[in-house]
Amino acid sequence: MVHIVIAGAGGTGLTLAYLLARHGIEVTLIEAATRFDRVFRGEGLMPGGIQALEQMGLLELLQTLPTQQIHTWKFVVNDRPFLQANEPEDLGVYRPTLISQPLFLEALLKRAQAFPCFHFIQGTVQGLSHEGDRSDARVSGVVVRQAGQEVAIPADLVIGADGRKSAVRRLANLPLEKLDYDADVLWLRMAAPLPESDRHTFYGFIRDAESFGAYTAWDNSLKMAYVLSHEQPPRERVSKESALPQEQRQDWKAIDWADRIAKIAPPAFAHHIRANADTLDPPVLLNVMLAQCPQWHQPGVLLLGDAAHPMAPIRAQGINVALRDVIVAVNHLLPVLQTATEVSLEAIDAILPNIQSERQPEILRCQELQRQEQAHATQICRSPLLRQTLMLTSPLIRPFSGKVWMARQQQLRFGIQPVLLNSPLLN
Repeated sequence: MVHIVIAGAGGTGLTLAYLLARHGIEVTLIEAATRFDRVFRGEGLMPGGIQALEQMGLLELLQTLPTQQIHTWKFVVNDRPFLQANEPEDLGVYRPTLISQPLFLEALLKRAQAFPCFHFIQGTVQGLSHEGDRSDARVSGVVVRQAGQEVAIPADLVIGADGRKSAVRRLANLPLEKLDYDADVLWLRMAAPLPESDRHTFYGFIRDAESFGAYTAWDNSLKMAYVLSHEQPPRERVSKESALPQEQRQDWKAIDWADRIAKIAPPAFAHHIRANADTLDPPVLLNVMLAQCPQWHQPGVLLLGDAAHPMAPIRAQGINVALRDVIVAVNHLLPVLQTATEVSLEAIDAILPNIQSERQPEILRCQELQRQEQAHATQICRSPLLRQTLMLTSPLIRPFSGKVWMARQQQLRFGIQPVLLNSPLLN
């Protein structure tokens, strides 16, 4: 029987393993982490990502978990609102939704484990096996360190879904090309929730050269992303190493972040931050990586999700485009893997370029849109004249700026074209 090995039990790897197992394909899923609740698992589902889960038959599972929808997007510059965009009511369950990815993964793992052809291993991928033990031959499996011992697991196809620091990508010598991106992010979490009327709003605040985004998460906590821009003028730059007040430059963790965030926010939001400063967790640095593998595959190996194309945080693209990767991969893999005769390894290898060629245009477009969105924000932060212009003209532009902004987000929300799962089991 054909056997697929998937490295990485995040949103990409686990949904793929679930779909393959549901279709009777023998699959082994390997996860290095002992728990799903690591810091950086994407929380935001855009309409395109929710539609992908629906096609996988997992929308009902998602609806059993705690979530928080976004109904409104508000952006404020120096206390002056200049853009508000409302989510269409007729989107219904497809409105942008904040989830707990760890809770979702735990629930999905239980479903996958109901299939006898699904196997889960907690361990780390240490190496790739090759046919005839020749390093230049087709990949034929993985070597996994499990409970202190190394175990060889044969596979007809190894799929790397193990994130932006992918071991499979490194071991397969598939290069990753980094793209220029203007910012890193400090994540902050405040246990104290916003007032009920504000919990369905995503906020973007800019004051002079500093900015942060804020939203109410699935558990009603307040999540904030403080932007560490790379290209602000030296006197204004705020980063983990430089241009902080002189006495604080050596340790950004020592900053009073409640006070710093409050100084950027408008008065009502600032009051909430200061009044609940004791519930603010220490910041966690996310070094943003925006990158692309020129080639996602080689004989016996395929990369998907962040392993193939790390995304920036803007509009939560990572998990959303990865779910669409999974659908396209399943569409190409199932006809080959479910053949009545013996599965041809050559046939498997032949479809791998087709998966990349179908997905790559959308990935490249979304990455370019992410860079454009970040560039717009950076431009506002860098230009006092532009900030002043926005403040003065906001009463005039606000009535239509939200619609213009929402139209600009269309491809980041839905993708550049429909992605449909071809499965009689799920249709």
